Amino acid sequence: MKKKLIKIVCLAMTVMLALGLFSGCSLGIFADMGILVTDNQRDMQQVVAEVNLGNDKSSLEETFTLLDEPLSESVSSELSKVLSTDEIYKRDLVAYFMSYGYTYYSQYGSYSAAFEQIMQDLVDRKIMSQFAQVYYLNAGEVIVDRDNIAIKEGYSEVADTDYLKMDKEISVEGYLKAVEGKTGDDAAIAGYSYFLTDEEIAYANYVIMTSINSSIDSYEEEYIKSQDDTSTSTETRTTPTGANTLPDGYYPTKADGSIDYDIYTGSNNVSDCGEYEKQDGSTTYTRSRAYAQFVHALRQNYLISDSEKDVSDITALSYYKVELKSQLEQQIINKFYATLAYKAVGTMSKTTLEEAYQTLYNSQVASTESSSFTTTMDSVSDTSFVVYSPAERTFGFVYNILLPFNTNQEKLLDSIRYTAGTKEYYAARNTNVGLYASIEAKDQRASWFNGSEDYSFVATGDYYKNAYNSAADKTNYLFFEDSYVQNGEGIDRYAGKYPFNGTVEKKDDGSYKLTYNLLDIDQFIDEMESYIGYVTDNAVSASGKYYSGTQTNIPQWTAADKEDTTFYSVAADYFPKDSNGVIDQSANIYYKGSVSNLNFTTDGALDESSNSYKVISAVNELMFAYSTDTGCLNSYLGYSIAAKEESTSYVAEFEFAAQSAINDGVGTYYVVATDYGWHIIYVSFVYEGGEVYSGFDYDARNTEGTFSYYFYRSKKSSTVSSYTETKDSMIRYKANNDTVVTLHKDRYEDLLNIG
Repeated sequence: MKKKLIKIVCLAMTVMLALGLFSGCSLGIFADMGILVTDNQRDMQQVVAEVNLGNDKSSLEETFTLLDEPLSESVSSELSKVLSTDEIYKRDLVAYFMSYGYTYYSQYGSYSAAFEQIMQDLVDRKIMSQFAQVYYLNAGEVIVDRDNIAIKEGYSEVADTDYLKMDKEISVEGYLKAVEGKTGDDAAIAGYSYFLTDEEIAYANYVIMTSINSSIDSYEEEYIKSQDDTSTSTETRTTPTGANTLPDGYYPTKADGSIDYDIYTGSNNVSDCGEYEKQDGSTTYTRSRAYAQFVHALRQNYLISDSEKDVSDITALSYYKVELKSQLEQQIINKFYATLAYKAVGTMSKTTLEEAYQTLYNSQVASTESSSFTTTMDSVSDTSFVVYSPAERTFGFVYNILLPFNTNQEKLLDSIRYTAGTKEYYAARNTNVGLYASIEAKDQRASWFNGSEDYSFVATGDYYKNAYNSAADKTNYLFFEDSYVQNGEGIDRYAGKYPFNGTVEKKDDGSYKLTYNLLDIDQFIDEMESYIGYVTDNAVSASGKYYSGTQTNIPQWTAADKEDTTFYSVAADYFPKDSNGVIDQSANIYYKGSVSNLNFTTDGALDESSNSYKVISAVNELMFAYSTDTGCLNSYLGYSIAAKEESTSYVAEFEFAAQSAINDGVGTYYVVATDYGWHIIYVSFVYEGGEVYSGFDYDARNTEGTFSYYFYRSKKSSTVSSYTETKDSMIRYKANNDTVVTLHKDRYEDLLNIG
């Protein structure tokens, strides 16, 4: 399984060429357009812009006032030593254009405007990195908002705040000592590193190494012959949102904390490259050839000099220094935005937040109409809230696990001679032994093995085992190793401990032969109830009863086991009509169950330590494993269900069961028959009318899983976004003047005149 990063933030343009994204291309392609001189190398190495904030002390002082902080004399007097002139090269402009030129051209309508904006972006980057350094030296410390920093190692919490303070001491004297005796890229690397933690520096190196390996991988694919007998399937299966992603700032580590990763060139052992995984079919020959082509691309694009003959260690090349400098620069810019975020949070008072909640509540009270409330429910997320629901109505969310008819059963269903939806039809359908009693649940996750990407891994440690897969000689497989092993944070509302239900055999070509353990409906109910108990460490009990006919015209679910149910022996009169001619769908509900000791509260519904959260995580995972209703996959809490007094777009049997279930409350689950097969409906959340939560609790804003936690973070996110965008724009505007920024337009005039 190839490791992936959620985001690699790097604006170093030289890397875009070196990563093999333009195989067969070089900066020299612009020569064909008649815009480059004969000596391309010399042309590309021209400095096209210079940036130095220290050239305009008064402007820098004004910029500091934007953040309500004065620039101290002790820092101001040392600007000439602290800041050196940053240079932007023509190759940076061209490389950026090769990566993003089409987007810029589409947006601005001309090559000239595109290159002008590219230059502005590169200048802004230098301005922000320089300002960040001066800011931290002036502050004498680095304080960031903990929700806006990727790597928290090397920081300490500031009590009773959202802030983190970097453990490293910051001073002008310390900075000057760090860069003493160094020049060029070495000085820049030392300067940026001074403001970063060891972990942030390690992450920067990891990003570069993964990028280089990825580039060599792309070259190596050219040399690896594809296998004609591949068993890769084109079948797909939706994966949970956030599956197999690693958080910003992640890098694999050894026991001593160092990076467990290296660049594989073919001359070293892949076993010594830590978490790097070689490509299928890779050999030392194919890798060595790919690495040679990668180095050739570097030379072709003037990213390493002719004097650098020994290329066995790429980290020792000047190219690597350039990339490291760029990555560290990006790290300090990111850190500064986290500092702006901390300042933004300081503008959020308890009163402001409470008023924001009250405003939202009042607006929903004024606008909520029951007929459109499910539309409002469909927008619910970690950042969008329903805080008021229609009075005297019960709405809710349900997960739906659909176990479908097979093709032969669908044909059998079509052969029923009664009109669909009539009581005679329901009776004939439910009593046909070839239909519901014969449905078999099958694990739907085959493509997570044999699809375009293999998400599986051999299960070890703590995971669910049933009677089928618990034998000592059985090898079980789980999914999303990055989420549950490498990272350990898991996936929201997804337990992640239910292995493939069947036998897995890995073949020589890397594909898998899968043998399924099929479950009838009663076995599936047992499986679900057992898994719920497992995920909650048996802190809850999930159990129910089967349909047992009617008594004095009242439907009953009192049968303790499947042998006593009357579901398969109903007659038409089991489906009476009311005064409006609407059929009572009770006899289509095969099973009713509930989870005891759920301790559900609306305020703590998403508290990961709560039983209610663990149960929805278990049911949601089983839905991904078995359900053929893909519409419910990756929904926030399932399908929105209207109050019983209202009609829905769902089929009658499902509507009746779902509305009845939400009236019974969270933790209720029904098994209902429709023309699609069996539906296992689980109630995940209920709105009972009126105020949904007990208001916004400022003191609970950092208690994970609570409504106040999510509400606070939503408001915080919007506040931080607005504040940082405003301050960032103002800083760049103030600093970007002719004294600070020198543009050598004559050196890139040819680029502005394209087309």
